[in-house]
Amino acid sequence: MKKQTNNLRWKADLMSVSNDEVDADDRPKVTRKKVRDIFYQDIGITAQEKYLSKQDKTEVIRRIKVRWDKSITEKDSGIQINSIDYDITRIYTNVDSREMELSLSYVN
Repeated sequence: MKKQTNNLRWKADLMSVSNDEVDADDRPKVTRKKVRDIFYQDIGITAQEKYLSKQDKTEVIRRIKVRWDKSITEKDSGIQINSIDYDITRIYTNVDSREMELSLSYVN
């Protein structure tokens, strides 16, 4: 029997988030540009994750598992899944298995 080694079967867009542009009233404008495709596995939200997000005044909507990538940060990166933009609120890294768990929340 064959063992499935790659469980990252869904595709999302890794977005670059920047505040470089300004609008007509000289207010900073957040822009999101697609960097590349990223494969992920959807994992559930635990009760501890919900509790910690309530303390931080953020609402965690989804958790995904991706390949370990040092360029993904909470501040400068975002995820787009099915044309819905998400912000990265927390990043857990597992260096031994070369995976990252990203906690996502809706863009305000």
